[in-house]
Amino acid sequence: MKTNNFNLWLRLTVGSAIGAIIYHFSSGRKTEKLRKMVRMRNRIKESENKGEIYTLSANARR
Repeated sequence: MKTNNFNLWLRLTVGSAIGAIIYHFSSGRKTEKLRKMVRMRNRIKESENKGEIYTLSANARR
């Protein structure tokens, strides 16, 4: 079981690294659209998280 678990993590790590390298060095219209979409979603998530933190802290003060 430990070997299978190690192999899984190894494959996930290598696959993620390869994907990140390909994403970083690729330059095309679709890639630029994807990058903009990912950045926009990250900004939305960050603003949602900030709003939740503010709400939680405001509720804790009550």
